[in-house]
Amino acid sequence: MPLDVVVGLQRGDEGKGRFVDLIAKDYSVIARGNGGSNAGHTVVPDTMEPLALHQVPSGITNPGKLNIIGNGVYVDPRRLVKEIEEVKATGLEVSKNNLLISASSHLVLPHHIGFDALRENGLKAQGSTKSGISYVASDKYLREGVRFELLATPKILYERAYDGLLRLNEVLAKEEKQSPDEIKATVEDWLKSVEALQIHMADTVEIINERLSEGQKILAEGAQGFWLDINHGMYPLVTSSSTTVAGLLDGLGVSAKHLNKVTGVAKSVKSHVGHGPFITEIKDSALAANVRGAFGLTDSEFGKTTERPRRIGYPDLVELRNAIRINGIDELALSKLDHVPRYGKEIKVATSYTYKGSERLTSPTSALALESCEANYLTMDTWDKDISVLTKYSELPKEATKFVDLFVEQLGVPIIKIGVGPGRRQVIEKPLG
Repeated sequence: MPLDVVVGLQRGDEGKGRFVDLIAKDYSVIARGNGGSNAGHTVVPDTMEPLALHQVPSGITNPGKLNIIGNGVYVDPRRLVKEIEEVKATGLEVSKNNLLISASSHLVLPHHIGFDALRENGLKAQGSTKSGISYVASDKYLREGVRFELLATPKILYERAYDGLLRLNEVLAKEEKQSPDEIKATVEDWLKSVEALQIHMADTVEIINERLSEGQKILAEGAQGFWLDINHGMYPLVTSSSTTVAGLLDGLGVSAKHLNKVTGVAKSVKSHVGHGPFITEIKDSALAANVRGAFGLTDSEFGKTTERPRRIGYPDLVELRNAIRINGIDELALSKLDHVPRYGKEIKVATSYTYKGSERLTSPTSALALESCEANYLTMDTWDKDISVLTKYSELPKEATKFVDLFVEQLGVPIIKIGVGPGRRQVIEKPLG
């Protein structure tokens, strides 16, 4: 069972990329199986500036590893070409030898992004990243999608992209409409990006399963977080793919019999991008800004894709219980422990909800029901010591270890890694027991 999985347990932005980057050296393949360019994973390799990844797996910073974009990923060709160029500019290799893209992955077309932007700028806005994800997903399940494999028939690709922009043109305001020549130029630019990715096209399901049969270790990297899952998240304020372990396996074409260890990533602070229910949200704007941090810092609470400031709240163990149960989490990685003192001398932690007059330890799974929940808190002391320079669990102040122990006791899952800063080496290993 040589397949391990890393998934996010909250609303995204938990720090999955940095933990994948940290352990990628122990695997031969690192694979993405869900989401698309709406995901944002930041890694900070040694001797390098922070690297923001959206579609390329976080293992790309480790030489000699094969990175796979699986069939469950919605691939935006233009953004992926640009991302590959940005990764190469750092001196890292990106070639057919270390990056493969599933021929069965669905492509984001220009009109998908256009329709997404129209909705987000109107009364039906959902807080999306305007990456076209919901529209490419809609085409997929209408069985009208465009898969990467259609590059074998570029004429069909051209026609589908052109027809899509014609439909978009019909609903655009007069001053925003494109001329036939402009539409043609847009399609040709998009098709050029698809063709540039051709060297990376492969039957990734076959390759992953061959590697598994040989006993090679595979690491599956989840995108987004549990509460954005289309089936188990706070519907309808979710993404358009499954962010759970089951969804990730499906998006890679791998049987659950290969599953070995599932690591869930959660952060010590709580945040959310966009609107919708947020039970533990901090209403004090000054406190929220202090916890969020300054814009532009690697570990500040701004969306990696949208750059929007995230809403800030108190840690929530109730939501984590749902994520742990559905994903079958074996161990936790806890990020941003160094941010806890930003809450002040004390921090509140939600340990249960009151819903319709009754206490519950797990959360309802719809946005409508969440609106009727109230958090029940436990208050803990924070600490003054700068823990970002520490390397051993025994060096943490007692208030910090009590905070970590609360997660373990309440959630029933061991914490094995603790992030105390954004860097690759700013991770403390927690002894078991």
